[in-house]
Parts: sequence; C-alpha cells; structure tokens
Amino acid sequence: MRIFPGDRIDLLGNSSIGIFGMATDSYALVPQNTKPQVMEKAAEILNVPIVGGTLVNSHLLGIFAVGNSRTLLIPELTTNDEYEHLRHSLPENIGLTIIDSKISALGNTIILTDKVALISDEFTSLEGKFIEDETDVEVIRTSLMGNHVIGSLIFQTQNGFLAHPNISEEELDWLSDKLGVEGNYTTVNRGTPYPRPGIIGNSSGVLVGSDTTGPEMMRIYQVLSPS
Repeated sequence: MRIFPGDRIDLLGNSSIGIFGMATDSYALVPQNTKPQVMEKAAEILNVPIVGGTLVNSHLLGIFAVGNSRTLLIPELTTNDEYEHLRHSLPENIGLTIIDSKISALGNTIILTDKVALISDEFTSLEGKFIEDETDVEVIRTSLMGNHVIGSLIFQTQNGFLAHPNISEEELDWLSDKLGVEGNYTTVNRGTPYPRPGIIGNSSGVLVGSDTTGPEMMRIYQVLSPS
C-alpha cells in the first residue's frame, strides 16, 4: 500500500499556499515562477501533472480557480493568453470552462467534487444551471455559517473533508451527506480557522503551509488519509 505522503511548503514565500494553488486527482495549479524544487515536491506528493501559470493577471490561482478530476472552472476575467496557456498545459481530457459571473473568486465560493458542486447562494439560478451543465454534477446553492464564501471554509478530497471550527455539527453532518465523505474540524498555519487557504491536496497526498503545527498536521492527515 502506498503511504499517504505530505509535507510543509511555502509558495512565493507565503504559507497561505491554498490561495496560490489548487489540486485535483488529475492536475494541480501553482503560480508561475514557483521554485523548481517546490514543483518537484508537489508532483511527487500529489502524483499529478503540475501546471504553472497566472489567472486574472495574478498569482492567486487558488482563489480564482476551482476544479475536479474532469473539469477546471475559471472566471470571465481570465485573459486570452492565460486561457490558451491552461488549455495547452492541462491534460487533454480536462474540460476548461469560463464562468461568466460577477463572482470571480470561484475557489472561495464553490466546493466542487466529481459528484456534487456546492456553490455560494450569491450565484444566480442560471449560473448554477450553467455550472451543472458544464460539470455534469448536481449543483446545490447554499451558505455555511451564514457565510457566502463557502469555498474558503472547507477543504475536501475524495478521502474526507476539513471544516472551519465554527461550522455547526448540523452543517458538518449535512456536508458529509452531500460530499459523500466524513469530515472534521481543523485549523492550519498555527491556528488559522480557514482550511482551504492553507492546504493543497488530493486523494494521493497533501501539502500544507509551512506554519502548520505538528498537531494540526496530525489532524489533517487523519482526516485526508485513505481509510
């Protein structure tokens, strides 16, 4: 059995690695000019192709993009050059879809798996239907903790999910039902309560921000390791 790997890293000198990158079971995105040794470590731990680039003329790929193993969603503000770079760098079987919405921070407002998309209730019904058609998964418009930025409150893989410590037990149970995996509360980067901005991972492995403590890493590995 392959040991579930993980490590602490920085991206662009910052421990909030999840705002700069994201991963699925088919690919991962990191900022352009990420150090080669970090790219190599990410490829080894996540076991997927690593694509470097920008979105909306910024390095904040984890804020602007969200995806699953079949699809990558990017905002309408993506430049033509950025779109073409992604189209030619991602695996050929990955769908690349532009979401035309006033909401550009897709990573902060969508939780996307291969079976369901939980999207902020600030998306319109028409936008939800478009996302459903493009991803071919069930779409549910919702908020969590009364917060519309639901993508920053949850980090999920096919193995499990991590939640903001203030999410209620009822919402945690609801998330487990909808995502189809068990979850638990965590902090990252020495007490930060928002999981996604501090983590990049998939079902093969996990990278956490360099400020993450030993007990935080133990909790993260416990939830995200294959059962």
